[in-house]
Formats: sequence, C-alpha cells, structure tokens
Amino acid sequence: MSDDPLTYLLDRFATDATTLRARAAHLTGQNAPEHGPDAAASVRMAEACENVLALLNELSTQNDDEMLDALDDLGPELHALSERATDAFVRSVYGGAATRIADIVQRTRLHEGHDEDAADAGDADGDDAGDDDGDADGDAEVEEDVDDLDEADDDNSRDDLR
Repeated sequence: MSDDPLTYLLDRFATDATTLRARAAHLTGQNAPEHGPDAAASVRMAEACENVLALLNELSTQNDDEMLDALDDLGPELHALSERATDAFVRSVYGGAATRIADIVQRTRLHEGHDEDAADAGDADGDDAGDDDGDADGDAEVEEDVDDLDEADDDNSRDDLR
C-alpha cells in the first residue's frame, strides 16, 4: 500500500460506493441482471459502504499503533452490522469490510513489525530466526504478500462488485 491503512480503506470504500451507485444508475429501468445485485440492492450496498466510511472517518488516532488498534476494534461492530442486516448483499458488504480491515491490519502489523505474536507464527522452532525460505528477518514473504494484495486490489477494485 502506498498510503497508510486508514487512507487506503477510506479510498477503497469510497470507490466501492461510487461504483455501486454507478451500477445502480446503469441498471435502473432494466430487468434484473442475471448475476449480482439489481439496482435497488446496489444502492443498499453503496449505502452500507458509506456507513463503513462513516465509521472509518470517526476514528481519531495519534499514531500508527493507535490507528491499527482502532481499525481492529471495528471488527466486532462490522460483524454485528452484518448479522443484523436482513439483505444478503448488505450483509456481504459489512462482513467483507470486517474481513478486509482485519487483513489490512494484520498485514500492516506483520510488515511493520508491530505484532510479535503474528510474526512468530511462522517461526516453527521459536528461535526468532525465521524459518521461511532462509529469510533471516522473516519479512520477505510478508512484503511480497502486501505487494500482492496491492496488485490484487488494483486489478479487482471494480470487478468484485459486479
């Protein structure tokens, strides 16, 4: 990610909401699509994305560690919103947001060395030497995963909403 996790997530959910509203506008007046949400469901999904944006915008943090903790703390609230949603498409927005945020937080902590327990998870013998492919500091695979995540998000930013 070129931006900090919060900026990335804000941009991502704003883009998703915009894309869903464009989809709704395109589908208005047409028969229901064969696959994916119809116009009304797309609007409800966009509104859910905007609710996630509002939650993200409410975060007030002083540093990166606080930001990661605050993002992590959104998980239970997003899962609760998902469970309360009566619409399957809206449930998928909230559940997906919780999963995406948790993944970004975990990858950022691993990448920046903020989570010793997560970093030690790949250390089979507990000797802090890192057991992955001869990578002494254990971060090459994490950096590659973060780069892969960035590329996948760029490639699929609009495809996963169709």
